[in-house]
Amino acid sequence: MKKLLILISVFSLGFGFYAKAQYIGAQDLPADINQDFSAKYPNLSKVDWEKDGKQFKATFSVEKFAHEVVYDQNGKIVSQQFGLPLTSIPADVFGGVKKNFPELEVKEADQIVEKGRVSYKLSLKDENNAIAKVIMAPDGRVIRTIINEQ
Repeated sequence: MKKLLILISVFSLGFGFYAKAQYIGAQDLPADINQDFSAKYPNLSKVDWEKDGKQFKATFSVEKFAHEVVYDQNGKIVSQQFGLPLTSIPADVFGGVKKNFPELEVKEADQIVEKGRVSYKLSLKDENNAIAKVIMAPDGRVIRTIINEQ
């Protein structure tokens, strides 16, 4: 029952976000955002843009990794999330995983930059393929466990 309630809550939150945001084209962006994004990522051909209130989110891939950049209405970057190869995860973060989750293995990693702070979102799996997602500080501290799924 608890798992069902969690699943319903997660679905409701996701649907609420989807209902609020609207997809837009690059031509509908404020000029500051369009210029900044084009300068930082000049060779991208496939970018999905969403407007959510006063924020604009770009979702795209670089090589095989998903990326997300969120701008405020004034063209300032609010947050960034980038997929990382596992070899790019800092040693302290791996050490934190081994210390706090010794039975789990890192399967995917994202670097998050928000308000000048860097963190790492990791997808961890056990031998039964149960998934745990955690946010970790660069020094290996666990900031938050996001969700556990079967």
